[in-house]
Amino acid sequence: MVKVLLNGGAGKMGKSVMALSEQYDGFEVECCVDALPGFKKVGDIDPLKIDAVVDISSPDGFKTSLKWAAKNRKPFVSGTTGLQAVDYQLLDSAAEIIPVLHTSNLSRGVNILFDILKNTASLTMDADVEIIEIHHNKKKDAPSGTALELGKIITQERISKNFIPTYGRSGITGERCPEEIGYHSVRCGDVPGEHTVLFAFEGERIEITHKALTRDIFARGAIHAAIFLAGRSPGKYSMNDVVSQ
Repeated sequence: MVKVLLNGGAGKMGKSVMALSEQYDGFEVECCVDALPGFKKVGDIDPLKIDAVVDISSPDGFKTSLKWAAKNRKPFVSGTTGLQAVDYQLLDSAAEIIPVLHTSNLSRGVNILFDILKNTASLTMDADVEIIEIHHNKKKDAPSGTALELGKIITQERISKNFIPTYGRSGITGERCPEEIGYHSVRCGDVPGEHTVLFAFEGERIEITHKALTRDIFARGAIHAAIFLAGRSPGKYSMNDVVSQ
C-alpha cells in the first residue's frame, strides 16, 4: 500500500485523485493538504505515515511540498505547471536524494503523443509549426505547460534550426518567419485540456491532436506515477517510464 500526502486537495484535480483513490488497492491518500483555510499544511504532516508525495497545487505549493519530500526522503510526483527555471533547479537537487517525477501532463495519452511527436518532427523539417491549446477558463498560466513541452520536443528534434517562439499574433505582423513556432491559447468553459500541433507544407497539413475528456485521466496518471515511484532509487523519472512499464 502506497500512502501519499496529496498537496492541492482543494482543487478539481485533487478532488479527482481523492475520488479515484478508492478504486486502487495499492494506493491511499493518507493526508490531504492545501493552502486554503480549513486544510492541513504540509509542515503539519507526520512523515512516518507517508510513503510518497503527490503535488498538484501551485508553484508556491510545489516548492513547499518538494522541500518537505526532500527533507523526509519521500518520493515526489508533481503535475504542477507554471514553474520557473529555479524550480527545475530545485528538482535537480532533490533528485540527488529522492526519486522525483515532474511532468507537464499526467495523462497516458499525452505522453504517448510526446513520443509520436518526436518522430513526426524529425520527418517534417521544412514544415511551418503551430501549437494550439484549449483549457478551462480558470487556468492561470498560458501557454500551457504541455504546449511548451510539445514545442521543446520539436525544437530538440530540429537542432539545425534556431526556433523563435511566437505567442499569438495581432495587427500587421508581416509574413510568417519559417523559424517560428506559434503558440495559441484558448480559455473557455470547463475544457480539461486539448492540444493540437500543426505541421503545414505547401498544399497539405498534418494535424496531431489529443483531447482530454475528463480530469480523471490526469488523476489516474498521478496515482499510477506515485505507485511507480514508491521504492525507486533517487533520480529523475518521467511519465514515459510509468507508461512503458
